[in-house]
Amino acid sequence: MAFNCFAMRNVSDIEPSEIEEKATGWSAHPSEHLSPTQISLDDRGNINTGLRIYTDGSKTEKGVGAAFCVLTDINISHRWSTRLSLRNTVFQAEILALLKAVEHAITLPTQKLSILVDNQASINSAGNPKSHNSIPRKIFKLLYSHPHIRVWWIKAHVG
Repeated sequence: MAFNCFAMRNVSDIEPSEIEEKATGWSAHPSEHLSPTQISLDDRGNINTGLRIYTDGSKTEKGVGAAFCVLTDINISHRWSTRLSLRNTVFQAEILALLKAVEHAITLPTQKLSILVDNQASINSAGNPKSHNSIPRKIFKLLYSHPHIRVWWIKAHVG
């Protein structure tokens, strides 16, 4: 992305166990599923207008972080980021960023909006009603009850 919306702003020490709390059973009734128009692994990197939320999670030798930013056309209207424990994984950072983006999206006026995620594993996990991870289950339930929110995959580090 040509903008820097992922600069660390909030600092915390979130432990891996806080992100990957195990869950059993189904998070939803087996007949409940997200539509292919709501969550998809088709590359949507060409979306450049309207309300978009970009998420990211990363891990380097300097630390682990999760972030999202909200764009309306070319203006950044909101940013969120946090530092995680060095014991956290990239997946944990990515799934936390997606959860926080969805939670923010449901506070916005109801309109079609796109959440763009560069991590296919977090999208797959969020779309799985049988996930054994509590955060993807929360994401699934939120998306199911807010069908105007779309989650799309975009290629990492492109554009």
